[in-house]
Amino acid sequence: MRSLHLALADLRREPAFTLCSVLALAAVIAPLILLAGLRAGVIAGLKDDLSASPRTREIANIQNLALDPAWFEALAARPETGFLIPRTRLLAATGSLEAAARPGRIATVEILPTAPGDPLLPGIPAATDSQIIVTAAAAQRLALRPGDALRLRIIRRVGEGREVLALDLTTLAIAPAGAFDRDAIFAPPALGRRVQDFLDDRTADTTPRRAEGFRLHARRLEDVPTLVALLQSQGIETRSRADEVAALLALDRNLTAGFAVIALVGGTGFILGLGAALWASTARKRRTLSLLRLMGLDRTTLTLIPIWQGLAYALGGSLAGTALALAAAEAVNRLPLLGPNDGQNLARIGAPEFGAALALSLLAATLAATAAAQRAASADPAEGLRDE
Repeated sequence: MRSLHLALADLRREPAFTLCSVLALAAVIAPLILLAGLRAGVIAGLKDDLSASPRTREIANIQNLALDPAWFEALAARPETGFLIPRTRLLAATGSLEAAARPGRIATVEILPTAPGDPLLPGIPAATDSQIIVTAAAAQRLALRPGDALRLRIIRRVGEGREVLALDLTTLAIAPAGAFDRDAIFAPPALGRRVQDFLDDRTADTTPRRAEGFRLHARRLEDVPTLVALLQSQGIETRSRADEVAALLALDRNLTAGFAVIALVGGTGFILGLGAALWASTARKRRTLSLLRLMGLDRTTLTLIPIWQGLAYALGGSLAGTALALAAAEAVNRLPLLGPNDGQNLARIGAPEFGAALALSLLAATLAATAAAQRAASADPAEGLRDE
């Protein structure tokens, strides 16, 4: 394009002015990119801390309920739900677990239902039939390994006596240390129902029944407050880390709003600074532009020259500003602001930050070049004949 060729040739003719303009724009862009990287680093670091344990997305009922299958179907269909399974009533689903190879060593364990895709048991196949997954605390107490034979005893009072349900089980795997911090076993839902029927002195059957509780995990960290609010609207009290997640999301919104204000001020300065530079450049070259008009150059070509120059300044300023911001971010990340050996970067500048800075700077450059483009287009061919 003729206008692009003329615009670049003019920039090459004044290398000092071009370089100073690019550096001036980089000085505006670099702090904005660094601030965006600091915001991303702070929020990402806090999210990493909260997401380190899958229990952060866990929501548990704190009272016994009466939930029918339709309730579970409706909740499971929601996009915020990542994992949902019915469980038996609180406190009742406990038993004494003993390793067959080490009789006499007993741990009182909770019985937790599990199913394929359990967030607390990543990489562990689902337990079936008489298989169970033992928490790390219980496994250490009983010195268990995968494949060990176990016996689970459930005791119920009958008058002045008692009855015992003894179940022979097999250790399928040991749960990760952070899955559950108490002595417990993860078992198929059928085992929990069998224990519940025994404690209630109820004949087992296959008819649908109401569940006394649930195990629920949100799909994403951001979904935890939504699910908690939904359950509260249904009169279900829960235990979760929704307050911490809500505080993180509020911090994200506040930082975003603060960054937007700073970016608006910086962007306004960018537009005014670049617009003034292009206006001054066009004013200095008005006689040259008039001669070009006299030589037959159309108004459209003259209009595009300042716009191309503004885009070139913006591109150069964005690249230089990103380089400065990356250097500053590296210096910030070397400071012991987050404590030693935490493996986190306080400032994280990536493609999203650079892409946003480039897109906004190109848009701002187009706006800034508008006045200069109009001035260039208004050049009168007659002015080129005057000797000023």
